[in-house]
Parts: sequence; structure tokens; C-alpha cells
Amino acid sequence: MRILSAALLILALLSLAACSRPWVNPNIPDSKQADYQFDKDSTDCGILASEKYPLSKNQQLPLYEQCLQDRGWIKREPGDGIPLNR
Repeated sequence: MRILSAALLILALLSLAACSRPWVNPNIPDSKQADYQFDKDSTDCGILASEKYPLSKNQQLPLYEQCLQDRGWIKREPGDGIPLNR
């Protein structure tokens, strides 16, 4: 069950990453490299969050977001003047 939950979370996160990604990392100027690194970091953070809270998406999300921030990612919101696409 834990593996299935982690796999579903990763799949959901990767499908969201295919859209306009609201996460940017100012330390990675190359968009292809940023996409690759985000996919890797997103997967790693998703696994970390789902292992700590396997049954609670509400508890997973803050841990997931904090993990990405710890890796240098900044969440951009629509309308803040910074393009979501790179």
C-alpha cells in the first residue's frame, strides 16, 4: 500500500510538472537542466513526504513543499509578475 501511495503521488506530481511549473530555481538558468532537476527533486520530495505520512495528503503537501524549498526551488504564484514557464 505504501509503495502504491508513493507511486500515485509521484505520478500526480510529474503530471503537474508537465504543465506550467510554478516552481523556479534561480540557481539553474538552463531550462532543460531545470526541468530535469525539478523532476528529480519533485520525485525525491514526493517519496520523502509519502513515507513520513503515507495516508495523509494534507500532511504530505507541506513537507513536499518544504523539501523543494530546501533544494533551492521557489514557488511562484500566477499574477506575481514572474512567468511560470521558463
